[in-house]
Amino acid sequence: MNTNQIIIHLDAIVKNYQMLQKWAGTDVRLMAVVKSDAYGHGMIPVAHALCRAGCPQFAVFDGSEGLTLRDNGIEQPVLILKGADPKNVDRIVEKNLIPALFRLDMAQCLSKAAIKQNKQAKVQIKVDSGMNRLGIYPEDLDDFMRAIQKLPGLHINGFMSHFAVADQPEDAYTERQMQIFKEAISPYANLTHHIANSGGIVDRKGLNYPIARAGIAIYGSSNSWPLAKQLEPCMTFQSEVIYLKTVPRGETISYGRTYTTKQPTRVATIPVGYADGYNRLLSNKAFVLIRGIRAPVIGRVCMNLIMVDVSNFENLKCGDPVVLLGKQGNDCITADELASHANTISYEIMCLLGACNHRVYH
Repeated sequence: MNTNQIIIHLDAIVKNYQMLQKWAGTDVRLMAVVKSDAYGHGMIPVAHALCRAGCPQFAVFDGSEGLTLRDNGIEQPVLILKGADPKNVDRIVEKNLIPALFRLDMAQCLSKAAIKQNKQAKVQIKVDSGMNRLGIYPEDLDDFMRAIQKLPGLHINGFMSHFAVADQPEDAYTERQMQIFKEAISPYANLTHHIANSGGIVDRKGLNYPIARAGIAIYGSSNSWPLAKQLEPCMTFQSEVIYLKTVPRGETISYGRTYTTKQPTRVATIPVGYADGYNRLLSNKAFVLIRGIRAPVIGRVCMNLIMVDVSNFENLKCGDPVVLLGKQGNDCITADELASHANTISYEIMCLLGACNHRVYH
């Protein structure tokens, strides 16, 4: 039996959503982003919890995620950020999903599906305001709009764009993106638009539109946003001690011999490794919590095991619980902390841990 467990705190997700809604204001509706299995937290349980909390709409990455929401009873509007895939465009139209639109051939495909079903396919036009990833450049927008407005069966219900550096407070680039977006969509002011993401909500940027997309902040990550320290982490990664030994002074620990004991060291082995999504870059950097006290990871993270220094613990035994992410006692190891050790972002930490381990919901 695998002793590793990801505990998802749905009540914390709901509290975070409600706090973000309060910060966004009563004139803005929050669209909850549940793509990539809700950032590793589990798309269906998270979506149902947010539905019960009154969330009016969702965003996913691709059509298959949107269809999974529909198949599991989610009836709210669902935005597909990737746009419509020709392989499932008929079901996308049938299930009233809303693709982001930034390609003429995609629009043509949606039009044909809508005509065949005698329906209007809702779409949102993606404007590239400076992310340079997906979207129509403002200078090309009028030609694009003229082309798709000739296609029957399409209903344009809004425009959208995406901030590149909204997690950096007072960044001039975000201000520039807001101005570019505002000017690009000015001829279409009577539609529903959105640009704000989590950073925009926390830093109050892009909230002059009726929708804001809440992603990483729903799951409690608060890196770079002092106000968002009020958000609650929603994921706990728990394991246990499976072996204890005292390693003599001058011995090395794990592959590559990257750690040498400076004195006789009590070492606990934990059945967690990079196969479980625990990043190898955490070697000799991260900590775990045992009895609410930090113990350092020593030596390289292996595929299935890590070692930690527990010399300061008394009467430790096999089976004692270990928290690698989350709160234990009065301390908490956050995804942002692990991300800083691994030179990455909290999104990756949560997605990998959540995808690799058995989840339970509280």
